[in-house]
Amino acid sequence: MLVSYYKETPLEQWITTKYLDRGIIDPHHNDIERIADSFGVDLLYERCPSFSDNEDRVIFLNKDADELTARIIFFHELCHVLRHAGDQRFMSQQFKRAQEQEADQFVLYAAIPFFMFAKLPVPDHRHEAISYLSDIFRVPLDLAEQRLDQIQRRMLHGSLVAAAREADRQKRNQETGWSSETKRILDQLDRQLGKKERHVTCE
Repeated sequence: MLVSYYKETPLEQWITTKYLDRGIIDPHHNDIERIADSFGVDLLYERCPSFSDNEDRVIFLNKDADELTARIIFFHELCHVLRHAGDQRFMSQQFKRAQEQEADQFVLYAAIPFFMFAKLPVPDHRHEAISYLSDIFRVPLDLAEQRLDQIQRRMLHGSLVAAAREADRQKRNQETGWSSETKRILDQLDRQLGKKERHVTCE
């Protein structure tokens, strides 16, 4: 895979920095209890709908939810606790929608961080890769598929941009026949010779 061409978004960079600062560096560390504790967030399991309180820094998870579902809900609510302010019950729909969209992206980045993904022997075959990521990161298959597609799209885009830049650079060099450094030196020599000729003429 062309991992070197992948570019993290600002939100993804923020999550990566926070994880690394807290020693969350591989999938075995990506445990929701450990993550909650490292961020100073209380994680409680109750027989009620899952929700969070960003002011009190607490996340309530439905104790009857299965593990994979609970993990996705946790990451969604963690985004609200760490990055959002205010009570959505009293927000405009536009502002609430913006928070929910960021929380949905947060889930992808926090559940399957790219810096962890890049170090793994992810299978080349698509279906095997999806199953592998689902097992390693303990996420539902559909989320593993969504994240894999996102990563592959960004790597492809990055590789195409790099290829286009290289082609443009080679085209410019072929048109001139000289490298940029050679042209700079020749221009400098030309200026120096021009000055010398003008000096001789004046004498």
